[in-house]
Formats: sequence, structure tokens, C-alpha cells
Amino acid sequence: MKTLLLILTIIISEVIMAQNYDFEQNLYQSYDRYKEKSLTHRRFKHADIIPLIDKLKHKSGYTVKVVGKSVEGRELKLITIGKGKTKIFMWSQMHGDEPTATAALFDIFNFINDTTNKEYCKALFERVTLYFLPMVNPDGAERFKRRNFYDIDLNRDASRLQCPEAVILKSVFDSLKADFGFNLHDQSHRYSVGNSFRTATISFLAPAYNYEKDFNNVRGKAVQLIGNMYQVLSQFIPGHIAKYSDEYEPRAFGDNFQKWGTSTILIESGGWKDDPEKQFIRKLNFIALLSAFKSIAEESYLKTSSEIYESIPFNDKYILDVILRNLTVRNGKKQIKIDIGINLDEFEGPNEKKIYYRSQVDDLGDLSVFYAYKDYDFNGYTIERASIFEDKIFSLKELENYDFYKLYSKGYSTILVKKLPDEKFTKFPINLAIKNRIDTTINIGEPANFILKKDGKIEYIIINGFLQRIEKNRKFEGNGLVIK
Repeated sequence: MKTLLLILTIIISEVIMAQNYDFEQNLYQSYDRYKEKSLTHRRFKHADIIPLIDKLKHKSGYTVKVVGKSVEGRELKLITIGKGKTKIFMWSQMHGDEPTATAALFDIFNFINDTTNKEYCKALFERVTLYFLPMVNPDGAERFKRRNFYDIDLNRDASRLQCPEAVILKSVFDSLKADFGFNLHDQSHRYSVGNSFRTATISFLAPAYNYEKDFNNVRGKAVQLIGNMYQVLSQFIPGHIAKYSDEYEPRAFGDNFQKWGTSTILIESGGWKDDPEKQFIRKLNFIALLSAFKSIAEESYLKTSSEIYESIPFNDKYILDVILRNLTVRNGKKQIKIDIGINLDEFEGPNEKKIYYRSQVDDLGDLSVFYAYKDYDFNGYTIERASIFEDKIFSLKELENYDFYKLYSKGYSTILVKKLPDEKFTKFPINLAIKNRIDTTINIGEPANFILKKDGKIEYIIINGFLQRIEKNRKFEGNGLVIK
């Protein structure tokens, strides 16, 4: 009997999804019409979104209210639209380096403001009221870092409320007593869907409200709504949706909001191949949230089986940035075959829109169970440590038009210079050092600088994790390190 009821529930859910199919496909196809053109990369600041928020003051139906200020005095503004009984509260960028959903919220405002959607929005706002609190951590966003000015993780301050941003979020929550809450974050692009090779592009969670991970009606509604959004996004990224860890965290806002009576949904934006600025994932947030508003307004999520949520695999960690496979390492007469996994961590340069990378050998050995965004098979190649060129000490000016091919072809990844730049990274396609005190051993945790040979000839060089084929006039992608 239970199996029959489940089958009937799924059939009903599929009928509803078919009815919504045109709506979601239209959102996908017409997205560029609504995308906020002033937000084109992930490192936008509070000053970039304030003019966009202030424009909404003059749009029909909106209310914009300053609800407090960050540690450094940046205003947090609550945006409200609608007059429906059901309240939906969204907050984004509690972590300053997690901006994907913030950008999507401004795409949603453009959708609402577009006259072609006037009748749809009118009907929607008869049933729901939307509350938006974008960029909860503007001081962190200013530095593109996770924590706030005090170096406190705001999502671990829901109980003590030591930071003004946390106090603001809690006070807004208390004033609204919303029916639904959307906690909008970014997660590492290296998460996988379970133990698969697929990136966890979007991860959902209906947070637990106690250590036992019990389910009540409040959490149950979040579960059903996630099931609905899972079906929606599976049209566009099948197999790339996961579930975030459901361990109860008593200091976190989402877990507490669930406990305090708001059906809370966590959305984590992960990784997608060839989407480093997460513009495609931003589009997915846009679709997921608009489809959720529709589902809440129509109460169609109530017909979605909780089994869908339960079937979503959890996040796991089977993704690396780069894997070099099937390399041969020789030690005298002995030789072994290894794979090398490399990760590249981002750092902001003096020009805030310029990103630099620092590489690290993450693992080596048999990496056959792992996947990488850049995955290379080097069967038949040997790997050796790169060298340091000591025959000459360069000035930085000399390097402006230098032919680095000559150095690459001889296996040099690092040169010596008379004076090092102040920064930790260099625009030059080679590492810079002032003295030869550099360990170039291929070790876990060290920067990735090696050469790849075939039949005794150097064909590739890896400089700071970036693979370069040894060819004249070939443009280098990436950056070198300044080694002090």
C-alpha cells in the first residue's frame, strides 16, 4: 500500500512538473533579458549594489528600508514587494566571498520589473510577499573574504549575536516571522555529487533543527520544496545536484531559523566546468528561486514526495582542479607510475578584478577515483622537477619582452631577479626569486613546478600548476609566483 501511495504521489508530482515545464524553460531561454548587466564578475562590492537597490525605491510596489549597518558602517537594506499572506525571506552573502546568489537576486528584480511579466507578478504578489536582504556581510565582500571585519564567521554567530550584521539578520527574521526562508551561499567548486565524477553545481539542504535530525511540519515543507526545485534544475543540470551535510549546527542561522518556525532552505552554489565566475550557476539560482516562488504561491510543492529529497546524494570531495595521469617517475633503474593532483587557490591582486593563483600538489599516487576540471593523460611521459635558471640575474624591465620559450625548453620554471615585486604573484609567465633557496622537490603541499618528457625530450612544463606546451609563440595562461 505504501509503495502504491508513493507511485501515485510521484505521478501527481510529474503532472505538476509538466505544467510548469514551459515556465521554467522560458526562464532558461530568456534569462539574458533579465541578467543585471552591471554585475559581470564575482568580486563586486557593496558600492556596486547600492545604486541598484536605490533604483527600486522608485519602482511600483517596492519598499526599501535600511535595517542597520555593518561594523564599518555599510548599510544593510531590506527590499520588500508583494502583499500576499505567505512570507518568503531571502538573505545572501553572509560570507563575503559567496556572491553568486546576490547577483541572481538583482536578476530577479529585473524579471519582476519587466512589463512582459506584469500579469504573472500581479497574480504572484496577491499570494506571497517577498523579502530580500542582499549582501549581509558587506565588509567581507569588500575584501572578498569569508568572515566579517572582526574575522568572525557570521554563520556561527546566531546564538551569541556578537556582530552587528548577525543582530540585523536576527532582528529582521524576528520582525517577519516568515513562512519560508532561503539561505543563499557558495560552496567549494571541488565538491562532487557523492563519490561520482560529477561536480556538485547546486547543493540543497533542509537544515536539521536538533542533533537527532528529526522532521516536523516546518522542516517537512522545506524538504518538499527542495524536491520541487531539484526536479526543476534537473532539466538543466541532470546529475549535478547534491545535498549539503545535514549535521546539526547550533550556532548557524539556517538551523536555528528552522527550529524557530520558518521552513528554511539552504542553496549552495558550487562548480561548473568553464564557469569560473559562476555566471551559469547564477542563472540556475535565478530559475530555482523563481520556480520556488511559483510553487509556494500555488502550494504545488505539497504534492512533491519527500522521497525525492531523500534520494539526493550528499556532497563529497572527489574533484580536483588539475590531474596529470599515468606519469612515470624514475629513480635510477626503478620506475613507478603516478597521477598528480593539483589545486589552484585564488587570490585578489592589487587590481581587484585581476585574480592570481597559487598552486599546491594536493595528492599523488593512484587518483583513478578522482575527477578534475582539467584532466590530462600523460601515459608514456616521465616527470621531473623543474630547474632554477642561475646564469643571469634579471631586472624586471628586461622581462617585459623576454622570450621565455628558451627557458621553458630547458626546463626552467624559476629565474633570479635583482629586485622582487612587492606582491606575492607576478604577471610574468615564470616564477621569480632573489636567491636560490628553493626546494623544487615534487612533494604534497608544495607548489607544482615540473617538466614532462617524452623520449627524453621536454614537451611540457608546469609552472605554478599551469600546463604549458613547449612551443614558440604559445601564449602562457596563468601566473608565476614571487618566491621570497
